[in-house]
This record gives sequence, structure tokens and C-alpha cells, in this order.
Amino acid sequence: MHFDEIFLKGKNQGIFVKKLAENIRRLFLNTTVKRIEGGFFVGNLDESQIERFAGMPGIAKFAEAMVCKRNLADIQKCLLMQNILPGQKTFRITASRSDKQYELTSDKLNCELGKYFFEKRGLNVDLKNPDINCHVDIGRTHAVVYGNLRDGVGGLPVGTAGRVMCLLSGGIDSPVAAYQMMKRGADATLIHFQNQTRVTDEVSEKIIDLAKKLAQFQLVIHLLIVPFGDLQRQIIMKVPADLRMIISRRMMFKISERIAREEKCQALVTGDSLGQVASQTLENLTAVYGSVNILKLAPLIGSNKTEITKIAERIGTLPISIRPYEDCCSLFVARHPQTKARVSDVEKCENGLDLSGLDKLMPISYNISMSSPC
Repeated sequence: MHFDEIFLKGKNQGIFVKKLAENIRRLFLNTTVKRIEGGFFVGNLDESQIERFAGMPGIAKFAEAMVCKRNLADIQKCLLMQNILPGQKTFRITASRSDKQYELTSDKLNCELGKYFFEKRGLNVDLKNPDINCHVDIGRTHAVVYGNLRDGVGGLPVGTAGRVMCLLSGGIDSPVAAYQMMKRGADATLIHFQNQTRVTDEVSEKIIDLAKKLAQFQLVIHLLIVPFGDLQRQIIMKVPADLRMIISRRMMFKISERIAREEKCQALVTGDSLGQVASQTLENLTAVYGSVNILKLAPLIGSNKTEITKIAERIGTLPISIRPYEDCCSLFVARHPQTKARVSDVEKCENGLDLSGLDKLMPISYNISMSSPC
């Protein structure tokens, strides 16, 4: 497998390489990870784990590969072991040398190996659009032989860009936002606001299942569930319907900021997408984001619903997100919500609330892993 942006890290490259190797070992038990030129050789990876491996942050490209000696005979043996699928009729050889002292040039390798593969396999050569592209990378001590490359998601290894707190609803967008931050190397802590006066396992099941899916890429995720019922009722009684969603989100941000600082998180992350719903207009986002001083990040801000849903489907959160669940925000949706809230009006409504218990509202804490019981 090949790295993505790690090559751009200069003298710090080793830190990122070490972290990616550690993540692979911890997330895929019984695998072996060996540093080779250009990436890693990962051994003992089960076929059932391939799709999850493809979604792991930090991996740019990967393929089933074999490591052998640099002599032509051993390379030819590995080429013949390449899996050819039904319907594949054309091939090309793509040889490269990181060791320029190797006795054969890349062009000479392409010719010698291409001739051999054609004679043994009978496939036709197609240099522009082959069904199978056989890669041969010559390093200083070994050769690596592999077939068609698959795309990984790229990005940086989780745990190399600090900690963030992600507001997690029961919908499609927020789990994707958390995953996108993991892809940028952030270690994600999740916080969810439950429309209850106390946290119940039955209501928490969907949120825990989402956290377990995200733990496929981070191993262990700290999940915090905040009982929001009392404050929610107060907002319903005292705030005009068109501003309830905005006031509610401001309260969630204020609570999240306090807890984020306690958890040593450096930013709040939301699943906001500009203009997708009434609460996500520029005016309303300004009113909500201005309620706290911590850094706010919205990795999906320029994405449309189709793009977000595709990512949710790929990482496995979509089937969970579409399960019925009445979260806090769904209860605040007005028939005619305000789309251009003025901060002064919002603050005036907010001043009418009793917020004396805001700092005392404590979450229930879970450490969620892939193998956590439901």
C-alpha cells in the first residue's frame, strides 16, 4: 500500500508513518506491517477486511502484492501468480526503479517482463486501457509485484492532527462529518444530545451503533450523551417557534464547548451543509456559531446531500442513520422556521431562559470500539 499526503511532511514524515503503522496493527489484529520504499507491506489481511481497509485514513492506493528478490526469474514467478479475473483479456507491465543502479532500465524491464507474460498467459498488450496492469517496483533490496491498484480514501492517519468534538445527531450528515475529520488526521470525540431528562439504553442504541461504525477507523471512540429534556421543554415554552431550532443549537454549542475544553478537544465539528435546511443559512449559522468562542469546523459545508449520502453508504453509517429516531433537533422544526435570524433577536430570547443549570448538565460517557456489545 502507498501513502497519501505523508510524503509532503518532510522531516516529520516519520511521525506520520509510525502512526499509520500503529493504526493498521490496532485496527486489523494479527496483521504484520513492514515498511518498504513508498509505503507498507501489510501481511495476513483477511479478504473480508478489504473494504474497511480501503476506508482507512492515510492510505492512497493499495493492491494485493508479493515481495520477492530482485532477479528476473523471481519477478517472473510472481507475475505468473497474479490473479486474472474472467473477462480480462489485455495487460500491460508498469515497471519502476527507485534504485537507479539496478542493471535493467524500466523500459527494458517492461519489454522483458511483457514478452514473458504474453508467452505464458496469452493476453494481448494494451498500454492505454489494460484490463490488468502488472506493477513491478524495484527497490534497493527487493522487488514488489502487484496488479491493479485500488483507491484508498487518502488523507492523514487518525491521531496526527489533534482532538475534535463532533456533534452527532441521528441523521446522515454528522457521522460523515466526523469521518471527514478523521480523514484529516483528527481524533474524534462524539457528543449527542438526547431529548430525555435521563439517558436510556434503548434510545441510545442507534447513536452507539453509529459510534461503533466510526470506530472501524479510529479503534476506540469516546461518546458522550447529554440528557437535554429539561432544557428542551423550557425552550419550547419560552421561545417563539421560528427561533427554537437556533436557540436549541446555541445551547448545544455552549454545553459542547464546556465539555470540549474539559476533554482537551480543540474544535467543535458539525455536519452543517450551507443552505441544506433552514438552520443552515449564513445568517442562522452566524447566530449559532457566534454563541461560543472555540474553533468551529464544518467539513461538509460545500457538499450536497447526494455527495454526503454516498460517503455514508461507503463507510457503513447510512443504514443506521435512516433508522427511525427522534432526536432533539427534529422536535424543534417549526412550520415556518426563521431563515435570516438576527443575532440581537436570538440573544433577547435567550436571555429569557433560566440557564443556571447549564454548567451542571453532565453527559453519560462511553468508550466505543468495533467489538463493543450493542
